[in-house]
Amino acid sequence: MTLFEKLAALVGNRQIPALAIPSLPRYRISFANAAVVKIVVACILVSGLAVGVGLYFAVKDVVNATYNWPEPATYDVTSAGLQTMGTKNEDYEDGTESQTLSIRLADGVRISTLRIKDVDLGRSNNTKAFDISPYTTAVTGAQAYLWVGNLTITDSSFPTFDWQNSEVGTLTTGMLCDGHTMSATISNSPNDLELSSERQSSVYEVDGSIVDKVQLHITGNSGAYVNHLILDNVDAWKGSLSFERMKIGTATMNNSNRVGDGSGVDSASCVIQPSVSARVINDTMQDRPITVR
Repeated sequence: MTLFEKLAALVGNRQIPALAIPSLPRYRISFANAAVVKIVVACILVSGLAVGVGLYFAVKDVVNATYNWPEPATYDVTSAGLQTMGTKNEDYEDGTESQTLSIRLADGVRISTLRIKDVDLGRSNNTKAFDISPYTTAVTGAQAYLWVGNLTITDSSFPTFDWQNSEVGTLTTGMLCDGHTMSATISNSPNDLELSSERQSSVYEVDGSIVDKVQLHITGNSGAYVNHLILDNVDAWKGSLSFERMKIGTATMNNSNRVGDGSGVDSASCVIQPSVSARVINDTMQDRPITVR
């Protein structure tokens, strides 16, 4: 005798009274038919299983579609601060999933400190491993820059470094490069920047991430403001360190940084373009055979 048949035998012709409700008739339910019991229980089990499976996949989909700072995804920094739940990047053309950490700075947003620390970068076909630039070519104008009080880069390595269309008050660079070109223009125009007020500003840190590349984009014609921008132990085996449209009070890149693509010291791996103007330049960059891989 099956379990369902035993249950039916135990119940037999007994009747279970329903709860009495005032002004409503009493109902009696019979379980005399074992086949009916089987069908009812089976329906309950199947329904419960279907609901459970549906909930499992629903939760799984939600979890897989959730990106929390600083996992690879696109994050917006608005006047309300960093939106710590990111959105999925578009897949690459070959269908593989992007592992880019993309930070998009809203128009005029203020950040006290943005520190990128102990981050490993690299992906085949990467052109730019660390990219600071406008989000689109439509972001233009006299204010459309990433305004930085103090830029500090230490203990970092990239195959190449390219810097263009920027202004620096005091530029101190001592990078070790597999060939370099220092073509920055001496100018009286760049100012020291004082961005020390922390009112309506925030602090963000990326520490210990492994991503294919990092993007830091200004998105509006009023630019964005960062008092301290720090790159500490950021290493890429593929792609360049690329800066564009920055206005900086003080930039310091010492000889703990190594840049080289292995092409030899007669082919510049570090290039600071003539479109970078500086009021004060302290240049101790050294050529040294370096291959970053």
